[in-house]
Amino acid sequence: MKKELDDGFIEALLVSLQDERVIEKIKEMAVEGPSSQMGEPKELLREKEKEIAKLQQEIELKKEEISEYQIMIHHLNEKMESYFNELQKRRADCREAEELYEAVQRLSEATKSSLKGIFKGSSVQEFIVCGVQYENISSLWDFIKNEIMEGREQERESLLALFLYFFQEYSKTYVTPLYKIEEVKMNEVFREDLYIRALNSKISGNITDILLPGYKSMNGKTIKKSVVRI
Repeated sequence: MKKELDDGFIEALLVSLQDERVIEKIKEMAVEGPSSQMGEPKELLREKEKEIAKLQQEIELKKEEISEYQIMIHHLNEKMESYFNELQKRRADCREAEELYEAVQRLSEATKSSLKGIFKGSSVQEFIVCGVQYENISSLWDFIKNEIMEGREQERESLLALFLYFFQEYSKTYVTPLYKIEEVKMNEVFREDLYIRALNSKISGNITDILLPGYKSMNGKTIKKSVVRI
């Protein structure tokens, strides 16, 4: 029975294969089938390769952007560090000025009264503005010298710190400072043409104490002689 069915199926198939429409369809399948099956993966592969190339291009561009941002960040960090250092320096200067201002308030009434002509105002800001003016620095030096020559040295250290601070701040206002502090060496032989002999000093001999440093111009001309003790 099974054999008869197989024979019948085969005969029907053979008959169908003789049909022109079936023959044409088989030809189409023979031609189109393999090429269409291979063409689709190839086209898909080309598309993926294009996508990969595009992505690689984008990655390279992003790498360049990242590199540029890293350079910008480096420069910004350098600027921030510079600003921070400057801020710290200004804060230190302000603290020093505030401490000196407070020290002035602790001076004797007689000294504060004498300094009113030099330091006007009642705030740290006004104190600084007055202090960095050359005329006031010169007047302060003269005042300290007179105090020393009169034998009033109790407040000399506070006044000297005040003078040195404003002398340095004044120098900073110029690219090239106009004046510099006179260098005096201990045990150096005293000379009338270079120094001023303080009260209670020997007539001649070696310098034992520098009470008030003088200063000179940058070309070497002495403006104020140093007050020393022998």
